[in-house]
Amino acid sequence: MNKPRLLIILNRLAIGGPAFNVISGAAALSNEFEILLLAGAPDADEQAADYLLEQYKGFQFQKINSLKRSVLPGTDWRAYKDITQAIKKFKPQIVHTHGAKPGVLGRLAAYRLQVPVIVHTFHGHVFHSYFSGFTSKIIIRIEQWLAGFSSAIIAISETLKDELANKYNIASANNIKLIRLGIDTTQFCDEDGSKRTSFRNEFNLSNDTIAIGIVGRLVPVKNHRLFIETAAQVLKVKESNHKLQFFIVGDGTGRTSLQQLISSKQLKFAHAGSAEEGNAHFIFTSWRKDMDAVYAGLDIIMLTSLNEGTPVSIMEAMAAGKPVLSTNVGGISELISSGETGLLASTEHELVAGLSSLIANAWLREQLSAAAAKDAARFSKSAELAALSSLYHSLPGSA
Repeated sequence: MNKPRLLIILNRLAIGGPAFNVISGAAALSNEFEILLLAGAPDADEQAADYLLEQYKGFQFQKINSLKRSVLPGTDWRAYKDITQAIKKFKPQIVHTHGAKPGVLGRLAAYRLQVPVIVHTFHGHVFHSYFSGFTSKIIIRIEQWLAGFSSAIIAISETLKDELANKYNIASANNIKLIRLGIDTTQFCDEDGSKRTSFRNEFNLSNDTIAIGIVGRLVPVKNHRLFIETAAQVLKVKESNHKLQFFIVGDGTGRTSLQQLISSKQLKFAHAGSAEEGNAHFIFTSWRKDMDAVYAGLDIIMLTSLNEGTPVSIMEAMAAGKPVLSTNVGGISELISSGETGLLASTEHELVAGLSSLIANAWLREQLSAAAAKDAARFSKSAELAALSSLYHSLPGSA
């Protein structure tokens, strides 16, 4: 008996949570489905994640170089044509899109070619904090229209589902399926401490240095400026005997403006591996593939985003047993129980107070770390994949 054909469209093959989640999932689902994965090329400020294709097997892959993040009518038309050709050749029973641009182009192509099942996952949304109010309204209208011919809409958190159904009226709550993201928590274990030692030796961190990091693309919605502002206030009034080292893990178009902000605070920054590294308050590491070692080496993880779905960086940090301090946006409160498995903040003042407490109180860090690691067991990749498989099989035309 032939396996159902599943075509998955990912926005870009770039280092980050969405690429890892989709590619690892495709490999696992290849036991049940014949899979073709399409993905755009990373932007200039992103690091390619081609190494994931070596790590995960079992599916076909095709890169769509014309599939870009920005709205470029000519390029977008070429991407639509490329996706159309892939659908015609592969003849899938199911097309599943991830991300805003694939969600538009992929669903349009699948609908036009009468693919029986069309599924779209919202890993977050771009309805605020990305574009102007006018542009956001147009995007919402387009998503409402696309939902009309989607077989299923997936939200990755209860908060996201509620916003899609009740705040932005993308689709009715009954037509939005909740499937939570999962990760392989075991890869973030560091039982012998070797990963931590490797990272801290790389950056010459002493035992009494508290390393504080933020992970993500350097773009406005991630609000790294708030991370820097918070760090600057803590450094200014530091009442700890510990040394502090701040790490910005990732890269993006906002790097230069962030470095200018650091300099305006009379603080120093350096790039990883540079001669200035030892005297810098902030180290820009750019993209890293060894995130298990990064989390192991850090003592506190922060996230300061304006808008999030379910950030994989927080899930990974918790799996690594690290205390997380985050802004309370999107579905983050479904990951962190504030005061028990991490700390949530709604204002800059609360972020500064939370970070100061974590720095001063080793007992608090240890308690949150232990609780976070225990709670991370619920981030089950197998549960995510089982729910996804069940959804596919339940939709008419999927066989």
